[in-house]
Amino acid sequence: MAIFQKAYQGYSGPLTKPMDRTWVIFRYALADVFQSRLFLAFFAVCFLLPILLMCFLYLFYNLEFLIEMDVDLEELTEIDGNFFLLAMQYPQNFMLFVMIMAIGPAMISPDIRNNAMPLFLSRPINKASYILGKLLVLLVLGSLISWVPALPLFFWQGYLAGGGWLGDNLHLIVASVVTSMAWILSLSLLSFAVSAWVEWKTVARLAFFGILFFSSIFGGVVTEIFGGWGGYMVNIYAGIEVIMRELYRADSNLLDWMADMQIGYALLQFFLLSVISLFVLTRRIRAFQVVS
Repeated sequence: MAIFQKAYQGYSGPLTKPMDRTWVIFRYALADVFQSRLFLAFFAVCFLLPILLMCFLYLFYNLEFLIEMDVDLEELTEIDGNFFLLAMQYPQNFMLFVMIMAIGPAMISPDIRNNAMPLFLSRPINKASYILGKLLVLLVLGSLISWVPALPLFFWQGYLAGGGWLGDNLHLIVASVVTSMAWILSLSLLSFAVSAWVEWKTVARLAFFGILFFSSIFGGVVTEIFGGWGGYMVNIYAGIEVIMRELYRADSNLLDWMADMQIGYALLQFFLLSVISLFVLTRRIRAFQVVS
């Protein structure tokens, strides 16, 4: 349009809701994730765990099967918080770690490396909408392989056990949801922060793994030398173990390898990790980039 005509007017029509713009980011990011056949295979394998546990619980309460297999009924373990923590939550935490390490560092770095961030933020999309849209992908996928399939397991166990088992163990549902969401949220923000500063996906994945690995080693060394709980504050996985132990009401004598730290410090650790990661991430997401 010729400038001298001065006929240009800005758009004055209706705007979409801010959450609708977030869902656009979410939808396209989710589509990119499922383009990988390897991830599809991994995602399907993750559902084998709850299926196997359901089969185990059925056989556990099948008296004819136990007698046929010559199982000593007095030696059977009790189905309680210890069982679900060791047989379900620990494997789920590992699967969540693998999933986030695989797709988390690859969600931010391509947009920054290819100078696409100014294009996103020049539209009616702000930093919060962009980060939330990406984060929802990991929250949804992580929930689908962790606490969502855990809920049918608890109800299945309650049905088989009877005698008010479900009412006496409602804390297990809270434990599964809180533990899984804390692990997903903190690792997701950490992977985004690493991805924002390390622009190559492979290097970002290695850096993400290195932070968790070396924080565990460094925290263990600090604990051995100085004692106390200070070293556990550096060890990211020690925090999630403390949260699991307390929320599942697990036997401390059975899980004596876990960190000797109060749950308040563990929650503080995850809060600080999430806040620092979010701060580092927002420093890199901006509407302009210096191109050298």
